[in-house]
Amino acid sequence: MTQLIAPVTEDAPCVAVYRDLRDGVSRASAQIGFGYNLYPAAAAVHRFLHRALAASARAGRLHEYGTVHDAHDRALAATLAGAYLGLDLDEAQIVFTAGATEGIGLVTRWLAACDAGLLLPAPCYYAFEQTPRRWGGAVVGRYWHDGTVHATGDTASRTALVEIFPNGVTGTLYTPPPRTADFHLVDIVFLAGGSGPHPHQVTHRVRAALNGRFTDTAVLMTPSKDLCIPGLRPGLLISGSPSLAEAARDDIFDRTASASPLAGQLVLLYLSVLLLAEAAHEPNPHAFDRRYRWIVQQYARHTVEPVPSEAVCRSIVDHLDAMSRHFADGFDLLTQHADDLLESGDHLRPVSGYSLLPRLNVDLADPGESIAWVNAVGRQFQLKLNPQLLFGGTRQSWHALSPGPPRIRVNLSVPHDGLLTTLALLREAHRGVVLPQSRTEAA
Repeated sequence: MTQLIAPVTEDAPCVAVYRDLRDGVSRASAQIGFGYNLYPAAAAVHRFLHRALAASARAGRLHEYGTVHDAHDRALAATLAGAYLGLDLDEAQIVFTAGATEGIGLVTRWLAACDAGLLLPAPCYYAFEQTPRRWGGAVVGRYWHDGTVHATGDTASRTALVEIFPNGVTGTLYTPPPRTADFHLVDIVFLAGGSGPHPHQVTHRVRAALNGRFTDTAVLMTPSKDLCIPGLRPGLLISGSPSLAEAARDDIFDRTASASPLAGQLVLLYLSVLLLAEAAHEPNPHAFDRRYRWIVQQYARHTVEPVPSEAVCRSIVDHLDAMSRHFADGFDLLTQHADDLLESGDHLRPVSGYSLLPRLNVDLADPGESIAWVNAVGRQFQLKLNPQLLFGGTRQSWHALSPGPPRIRVNLSVPHDGLLTTLALLREAHRGVVLPQSRTEAA
């Protein structure tokens, strides 16, 4: 019998480099650049999950593949997301996903089928690079925060511009390149965690980017990072393209008969909290109460339960404000304790969320040497570092867009004593790492 052998698709460079970075490094090593939120979830989120699970059991949603309640959840999500984003949405444009990662895969696979090449920000989440590679799509270019583009040389008959608000690794807002795109994908990574006089500037930028128009556009949102529940993977895909929405539903149906009703409930809670968080920061003391009454009316109109109580919503908004302060304090600690190790300056402060990407103060300009240096730190000091090469792009694109010493991700959601501990490890490694033999000989 002839053995069937599937064709092998080469990994994207950002996926392949992970193996070199972690070769021989203990899985128990400390880390300074985690890719998820380590701030504890609000107790009110846990209580709401208990209520939502009980309500789903009463409604029979746990022993059927799908019920009419699924459509009610989507219709309510359209109302709440539309109010938040400034769009006129309906239930057919809403798809609940297993986190934003699945949403990225669904959209980029569809774009590959449309021969629409991606114009990606650098850095970006690995799925933006890996899925097109697996499905025959193209990445036509990558752009830096100022809109500078590095073209890859790949071509496609159409272009899809990807904007990430804020950038999920640098925590900053980018200026998109001045190019006309056939499709617009808006990935909203962090909305909570903003500090300073404009805590909702990401929201305002998203609304300006969408500008009430939704043709040939898709939006991805996830509560996972802001609500500190990465393990539950709730996500939301919204699209004004009927073709994309239908393709996404078909793709999901190919893999699973139904999604967990808790995913939709968490998305609805998240949208409610975002609307209320904005109202809570308005000068008018009655804004929160008015917004909450409107949300309760929408839950009733769409016959969705459970309605999060006002106490639950206030508690979560207060929790997000405390999380913001934790991130801001972490940034201040980083500035105080790492200015000899890492690039410093207020320009690196995330506008929202917990992630930033400062330069590492080492004499390494070649990406290959940087990979070897990071691996040596991991092997010798049990400290995992996550350089920019992990977050999309290639050695060539990073050299063109951000030449010089490597950048590493720093996560501000960790406990402050943990941040100081990893900085101390980094300082020790910075002084005493033994470079690979090839680097030693070159010196």
